[in-house]
Amino acid sequence: MRRFTPEMSEIAPVPDRIVFAGGGTGGTVGPGIAVAERLAEIEPSIEVVFICSDRAVDRRLLEPGGWEHLTTPARSPGIRPRQGIGFVRGWYGTRRIARRLLEPSDRCRVVALGGFVAPPVVREAVRRRVPVDLLNLDAVAGRANRWIARRASRCFTAVPSDLPTAGDPVGVPLRRAVLPDGPATSHREALGLRPDLPTLLVTGASQGAASIDRMMIDLARRRTEWFSGWQILHLAGSDNVETLVRTYRECSLDAIVRPFLDRMGDAWGAADLAITRGGASSIAEVVASRTPAIVIPYPWHEDQHQARNAASIARAGAVVVLSDPVRGPATLPPLESAVSRLLRSAEERIRMHEAFGPAPGDAATAFARALVSP
Repeated sequence: MRRFTPEMSEIAPVPDRIVFAGGGTGGTVGPGIAVAERLAEIEPSIEVVFICSDRAVDRRLLEPGGWEHLTTPARSPGIRPRQGIGFVRGWYGTRRIARRLLEPSDRCRVVALGGFVAPPVVREAVRRRVPVDLLNLDAVAGRANRWIARRASRCFTAVPSDLPTAGDPVGVPLRRAVLPDGPATSHREALGLRPDLPTLLVTGASQGAASIDRMMIDLARRRTEWFSGWQILHLAGSDNVETLVRTYRECSLDAIVRPFLDRMGDAWGAADLAITRGGASSIAEVVASRTPAIVIPYPWHEDQHQARNAASIARAGAVVVLSDPVRGPATLPPLESAVSRLLRSAEERIRMHEAFGPAPGDAATAFARALVSP
């Protein structure tokens, strides 16, 4: 397989339809939407369709922009019999959906975004000789992306990764809605926050993070004084919203709790400090907004790729990467120390803000242009 470079392209005419395949998390669907936004500006005649999962997070991201999308029964593989049956049924059901979209095959193109939705779409595309571009989004490529990479026409990686068939990183495509576009005061007012108070953003990404929610409930109760003079914007898992609202109220803390926020640019623009997961899109949003952050990677990934995603900006001193509290009692002292220190020290937050490198380019536009290059 040839590696893509800016000086070459294997795409022959501009496609009539581009099918984005991926779903199940905002970190998969969001970059696809970012590229689709730029495609609509560069080549408005191209039809864009998303093949996604039947999870609610996909609809929450795709519906506000009016993006055409088809949900599928795709499922992750598993070792239990019921999981295996669900995977097989989902595989063939997803291929049937893809089959209808990939005609005529000489005027279509597939962009695989990874995850469990993409492989059956790619299988159908390969069978019909429809070109496939893989956009790998994590520092450690998952099993699905490794499988797709062996079948794709071209492989791109958003970040430096261990995927041997990908070329130089192109950057993580970011939706316009996740980019701050004004002063902190205006973003805070848009969210119903006080414009004059420093803001702590707590986010578990698109699906929430129960362990981070529980950590904040515990800290609010035991260490209420740490948050004096601050306000909190907490984007929580839906199961924990009521408990968090009640806890913050009982502790007399200024806080807004939401289960989901489409315009994450307001959240990042409002924040002076963040506590966040380490998905590729989350880290790209941290970098784009230059927000000092405590990154708590999802603890149960075997390859720990979320920690790898944040490694370079952690070395630069822009973020602190710490273990999730579910990993055991030993994780709590470093976490609590970091939260306390960064809430108290404006000087350290300024130092972290300045540790970010140059502003990244518009990866979404660059990737969109690559898709339609003659």
